[in-house]
Amino acid sequence: MNDCLLLPLRQTSAGARAVVGWEACWLPLGEGEAEGLAGGGGLGWKPVAVPEQQAATSGRSAIWYRTRFPRPDHNGRVVLRLGGAFLATHVWLNGRLLGSHYGYFAAFGFDITSHLRPDNLLVICCESPIETDLTRKRHVMGIFNDGDSRPYPDSAWFSLPEPYRWEVPVGLWRPVELEYVGPIMIDWLHLRPRLVAGDSGRLEVEVRLRNLDGRQMDGELLLELVRPEGPPLRLRRQVRLAGGAEITTSLGLNVAGAHRWSPWRFGEPSLYQAQVSVTVQGRPSAEVRETFGFRDIRVHAAQDGWDVRINGQPAFIRGANYTPSLRLDQLDADLFRADLELAREANLDALRVHAHVLPDEFYRLADEAGILVIADFPLTLAYAYHATAEEARFFETVVRDQVPEMVRQLRNRCSIFFWVAHDDPPWIPASASLADVHAVRQNYTIDQEIKASIDQLDPERTALAASGELDQHSWLGWKEGSWSGFGDALPAFLTEFGAQAAPTLDSPVWRQLSTRWPLRGDDPQWLYAGFHLPCWAERGAGLPTDFPDLANFVAAGQEYQAGLLAYAIDQARKRKFEPCWAAFPYQLCDSFPGIGFGLVDAARVPKAALAAVREAFAPVRVIIDPVGFTPLQPWGFGYRSERPVGLRLIIVNDDPSLRGSAELRWFVVREHSLETRGNSWFRDAVRRKSFSGSVSVGLPSAVEPALQATNLTLPLAAGNYRLETDLRPAGRAPVRSSLAVQVRAELPEPRRRPQLPSYLLERIVVHDSLRPDLEGVRFTLRNLTRPAVLAGLDDLRLDGRPLVEPRLSLETDSGRVPLPRTLDLPFGRDLTVLVELDFPLEPGDHDLELDLNLPGVASGRARVSGRIRPDEALSRGWK
Repeated sequence: MNDCLLLPLRQTSAGARAVVGWEACWLPLGEGEAEGLAGGGGLGWKPVAVPEQQAATSGRSAIWYRTRFPRPDHNGRVVLRLGGAFLATHVWLNGRLLGSHYGYFAAFGFDITSHLRPDNLLVICCESPIETDLTRKRHVMGIFNDGDSRPYPDSAWFSLPEPYRWEVPVGLWRPVELEYVGPIMIDWLHLRPRLVAGDSGRLEVEVRLRNLDGRQMDGELLLELVRPEGPPLRLRRQVRLAGGAEITTSLGLNVAGAHRWSPWRFGEPSLYQAQVSVTVQGRPSAEVRETFGFRDIRVHAAQDGWDVRINGQPAFIRGANYTPSLRLDQLDADLFRADLELAREANLDALRVHAHVLPDEFYRLADEAGILVIADFPLTLAYAYHATAEEARFFETVVRDQVPEMVRQLRNRCSIFFWVAHDDPPWIPASASLADVHAVRQNYTIDQEIKASIDQLDPERTALAASGELDQHSWLGWKEGSWSGFGDALPAFLTEFGAQAAPTLDSPVWRQLSTRWPLRGDDPQWLYAGFHLPCWAERGAGLPTDFPDLANFVAAGQEYQAGLLAYAIDQARKRKFEPCWAAFPYQLCDSFPGIGFGLVDAARVPKAALAAVREAFAPVRVIIDPVGFTPLQPWGFGYRSERPVGLRLIIVNDDPSLRGSAELRWFVVREHSLETRGNSWFRDAVRRKSFSGSVSVGLPSAVEPALQATNLTLPLAAGNYRLETDLRPAGRAPVRSSLAVQVRAELPEPRRRPQLPSYLLERIVVHDSLRPDLEGVRFTLRNLTRPAVLAGLDDLRLDGRPLVEPRLSLETDSGRVPLPRTLDLPFGRDLTVLVELDFPLEPGDHDLELDLNLPGVASGRARVSGRIRPDEALSRGWK
């Protein structure tokens, strides 16, 4: 797909000049060529900024650029460099097609020396196709065309009115430059530093050189190693390249007293600089500079568990997912520095760049900050399902082309923790609910090929074929189950969990959202802003209509998000190394102005979750672990007053400097009493006695699992309580934790599953399709959301009457078959479901209520209606 030069490194020998003065117009590639746009003709050209990310929409997904520039005053080679273009890019100079490139994250270009004129016309066309069948998608955009990191949640995809359009990026989002080099340039540089014994280091270097000239060239290759202390180390080598040839040459240097690069919590992130230059006939031809570090990091990931070693010691990794912005052109070094500092302030060691590749500056700054980075290739969810053979070949070809681009761009970065080929692919066991797309192991072969390619290109690091296979994504309390399920979960490496929360009231993000009240949960502006209505309604804090004003809604949502994240992190850390090695909330920041999963919003205003996560990830923490509780909805720990409150106090330590013994004090504070009438005051007085105590403990070291210090059984009267703990290590400030519990004679009933909102119901069920049948009633499912799977159809009630274990069937071309546990719901196809009844159906109006579960799309109660005429009524008795 790519007939261009790949340019992961800047050649700094003779400098570069930005290409400016751009105009643009919108027209599909074929039409544009027919209109003469490739030669600079056509109408509708208007001035445009470059770099600037544009938005592709249905029917408007290709943008043309043109500009003119004079011949550079340079007697060497001139390389046209495009720093970043989204997605498929075609380049013409003076009416001649130079070539094309596919992909959004890598720099590329062309040697234009022989094509230059005194005055030059440069034309570029960028295309980003819009795909609406997302399990069949074939374009590699990662988070930009699927998943939870973008606007327009999956429950509302392609259904909202104007102006809420489905968009993907397109265009020149990084500068276009003319880069001046000599006849030999450096394609790529692979640095392989390693510690060989004690503090002795060895640097192995591979350099790919390219002769841009048609003649044979002799030159000198110089490797210069700049150390934190001491004079530079140098190594020279003579090279010879035939005309138009490429060669790879290797060099090596020993480094005495090598400083280790360590993540910030484990030591100093010490960096070195390697400078590689080429001279031809004594004149500079090309020069590149790369930083690197000597590191000792090992990751073992297998079905039998994980093992992470940093500087030879086991390490629990505290991280978060990271998608800083969907506007690539707004990403810069200042934003990255601030976000990396935010991560450190939140006690994070690592960030996972989720199904995305960021600009190179981020990874370089992560090196400097000592933050580990999980590097994903930009694939998420399903690709090329039910695609034609041609579409499938296209998808696999562009993947094979781009994997080496990603690895060669990033493999010198010492912050890269490990690689991920594909986020949440359909073939992993966790995707079993996806029915056929899972059963056929869609994308399995190409994902294994990606892993093998990464293993070959960067054998020093671990590569996973999938995120969600050996690591865990747990959406308890949001997309599935109850948040209390984290107490029973046994993740080995938890890389996704979380819940949404709205921005803080004083955040500037609200200028782009509706603040009018009351507000419907299915308000198009909120849905477009990412609001996951089914999740908020069923498991989260509730819908806007449940609250008297915006302030209460925001507070409840932030409390739920903060509580869920803190509880999940506590449960992961209490199982430190047994079996859990990491926890990564989803995400550090919202990627666009809206209602998202971030600890801070898109304007970087903190939500309550930021403080909760910072405390939960504190180097030393007393985990107050409630046992035997009933989860309150949406959030809280409930106990019945006739049973004691059970709590475990667990100490986890990630601070290598903290050792020895400590005193752990605890006490219970009553915040509110509920027993106030009749003789209940006497029972309350008897049980109102103060509960407090202390215990001496030997602290676990940083390389040991968490330690249970004591177990508490507290007979508390009805009321609201807070348990406070105070850990006092010798010579250290106290470490405090607290947990609120509620004790009641009767706990609230669980929240009933909410009704599906009308905008979603009408895109799943034909609401007036209830009809009589010889054996009962039937109704029609018609999926107009996205290709989905019916994973649950339960709790059926006909006219309010519960149907006990009804037999459900599906009408097919070959007759009726029992309704399978999971059923594919193709887009736009009618599927008829039969519900067998053991009683006659009377004439009149009837309603059938049922629970529907379409993972990732919808979950809740649905109602199907119908009128039964007298002549349609069934005249049969009870079975």
